[in-house]
Amino acid sequence: MVRASRTTASAVWMRVRHALAWAPFVWKHRVMRPPLDRLANLRDLADAAPGVRSGIAYRSDAPIAGDAAPTTVAAWPPATLVDLRGPGEKDGSHPLGEGVRVVEIDILAAADPTGAEMARIRSLADLYALMIAPGAAPGLTQVVREVAREDAPVLFHCSAGKDRTGVSAALILSLLGVDRDLIVADYHATQGHMPDVIGRMLAGAPKHVGDTPLASVPREVLEAPAAAIETVLDVWDAFDGGVEGWYLAHGGDAETLAALRGRLLT
Repeated sequence: MVRASRTTASAVWMRVRHALAWAPFVWKHRVMRPPLDRLANLRDLADAAPGVRSGIAYRSDAPIAGDAAPTTVAAWPPATLVDLRGPGEKDGSHPLGEGVRVVEIDILAAADPTGAEMARIRSLADLYALMIAPGAAPGLTQVVREVAREDAPVLFHCSAGKDRTGVSAALILSLLGVDRDLIVADYHATQGHMPDVIGRMLAGAPKHVGDTPLASVPREVLEAPAAAIETVLDVWDAFDGGVEGWYLAHGGDAETLAALRGRLLT
């Protein structure tokens, strides 16, 4: 009984630490309402631009067990699920895993296996530069491959559906030739969903989330400023061959790129 009590007390204390860590964000975003019972930041990638086929690729925040089925996408549940989170951001099996092909791509661990780089991050631009560096880039090209070739709908998500998901979405849209302004607008659309995203994260995050790499990033991580994703687009534009050249140089292939465009462009 003593051991059980200590375990319970430890779990409660971790929850308290977690709540205190997020308290400034709760106040800033005025998250004073009950968390949504469904995904807060879900949308079809086709919503970003005309000419992109709907029902193929979805992006979102993290599903929570017991979520109601969304009403904002044509088909649910997804056939393929790409989870971009690390082990510390989730508990047990994926809540959508039954009957769904689940692919796990830990973008942050690939970018920074030791955690040393994450400790030096001071802005979203720093975080995104790490995500598109050679260590993590193959994970992003794998997201493209899943969307291009696996059973649809394909849902890719992280915790908030903003950073790892946002960079992945920007890469797919860029490879499709979507205008830069529309890519930026799709990324920035998350800003309006952040209060509900934060509420869901507070309610559904595992008690050990404070030990994950995301715990050390700056407050800007819970915002979606257009300038942040523009730094990523600038890197791709400046690369030899543009975004297509970057994709091919970091594990992508011409056949998958052709499949992506054939599948998603109307």
